Amino acid sequence: MNNRVIQFRVGVMVLATAIIAGILVVLFGDLPSLVQSTYELRMNFADARGVSTGTPVRKNGILVGRVSSVMLDERGGVSVVADIDSYVPVYRDETPKVASTILGDAEIELVAGRIVPPRQPVTSDEVLRGSVTKDPLSAFSTLEPKVTASLESLTKASDAVATLSTNLEKMFVKDDVELDKTVKKLDTALETFTLTMNNVNDIVGDAQARQRLKDSINALPDVLVDLQKSVGGISSTIEAADRNLQNLEGLSKPLGERGESMVQGIDRAISRLDTVLAQAATFTQALNESQGTLGKLVRDPQVYNDLAQAAGNVNRLTQDLRPIIDDVRVFTDKIARHPEQLGVRGALDRRPGLK
Repeated sequence: MNNRVIQFRVGVMVLATAIIAGILVVLFGDLPSLVQSTYELRMNFADARGVSTGTPVRKNGILVGRVSSVMLDERGGVSVVADIDSYVPVYRDETPKVASTILGDAEIELVAGRIVPPRQPVTSDEVLRGSVTKDPLSAFSTLEPKVTASLESLTKASDAVATLSTNLEKMFVKDDVELDKTVKKLDTALETFTLTMNNVNDIVGDAQARQRLKDSINALPDVLVDLQKSVGGISSTIEAADRNLQNLEGLSKPLGERGESMVQGIDRAISRLDTVLAQAATFTQALNESQGTLGKLVRDPQVYNDLAQAAGNVNRLTQDLRPIIDDVRVFTDKIARHPEQLGVRGALDRRPGLK
């Protein structure tokens, strides 16, 4: 084959490769930004880990722009500026979120919020407040203690199951004596249960016994009502007794507090009573011994007669003085009405009397 033909074919291949490479660069590289017009989108994050120049910005999973600058702001956050394709609108209800992959690559996803038409697009001077999704590695590190605890619990459970299986094996496989004892106990329990059921059958199987049992069950509510009433009466009695005890306590407490003074008063009263009784005994003895005036008055009739005669004389004297007292009353009344009757001075003095 001619060398010129070979060179021509190689040149065509190289030219085709260059054209294909250019097309790929235009489609997937940064060249579209030179061809496609963009606008700036300002965002602010509290933490923008992994975000750098060239970090892709996606909306609904579609690449719509890339980060052009990342810097710290004055408030301690991170200010991020991205170039967004001009044909892609960004609205105020959308929230930029920084997402990290397992490999550590970061990207910004524009997540729509509550859509309320009409939606308002973001202006050039507005800043969207962003958030950071949890890193998968951080989430795994957070779950690691819980996973460890779960594995430990699973290990303990498996150990407990192994211990249980070992004990069951010792009980039912290797130790035939214990197995025989267990079987014998089960047989005894079954026999006892059978005997009990036979006794129950004997009782329930009788028609009269069943009827009496039904009657007893039917009468049980009335018995419970009577029992409730009895309990209520007992409660009332206890309450009354409690009130009486409280009243008795209220009565006895002051008596207990004043007990010493009351005992002293009773002691003084008894002493005075002893004195009075002693005086009464002395008086009675004097009467009995006919000494003194009272003794003579009791035992000597002459003293009694003299006293009676004196009383009669006083009575007669009183009857004799009564006319005189009446005359004195009339005289004083006249003098009070007509004082001129008292001598010459009374005659000269013509002033009316006191009455």
